[in-house]
Amino acid sequence: MEQNEIIVKQTEPTLWVNSMVTVIKPKNKVRICLDPINLNKGIRRAHYPLKTIEEVIAKIDAKNGFWQLKLTEESSKLCTFNIPFGRYRFKRLPFGIVSASEVFQKAMSEMFDDIEGAVSVIDDVLIWGKDLQEHNERLKKVLDRVRENNLKLSPEKCEFSRNQISYVGHLLTSEGVKPDQEKLELYKL
Repeated sequence: MEQNEIIVKQTEPTLWVNSMVTVIKPKNKVRICLDPINLNKGIRRAHYPLKTIEEVIAKIDAKNGFWQLKLTEESSKLCTFNIPFGRYRFKRLPFGIVSASEVFQKAMSEMFDDIEGAVSVIDDVLIWGKDLQEHNERLKKVLDRVRENNLKLSPEKCEFSRNQISYVGHLLTSEGVKPDQEKLELYKL
């Protein structure tokens, strides 16, 4: 994380020192999160509205989305944490900050939501069209914007030119939104 400029060694005193927690993600990957319990109590949230979707035929995913947003020096110092190897601070938006989803949603909306047939939902951008040509034109605009903003994507999580996509527990199709049967099967156990 230090080599990728997500965190930096912090040697001077700071007003805040937070704990760290880890969360196991799918495929046994680990997500490192800040645990800023007291800091979160003092954060004034923007309450940026999260999006809903109706139909889609493509999805792109921002890799480690929050870490793509740089923090100001002042905010970075509030995100100082202790680990056995020393004190560090996040230079980029950490997982665990109460307003992180809204901050990231706002940044993604500013990047993509003026493109017709595209909507950002946290770290995903959903793209649809009435036919393959319209879909491809819109997808090109989205990918141009990705390049302009130097947004990094997770290729393994991107899906293109699909008739349906499983997304947040739903199956998105050209006929509308349906429950994802795979997710429903989990509840039957």
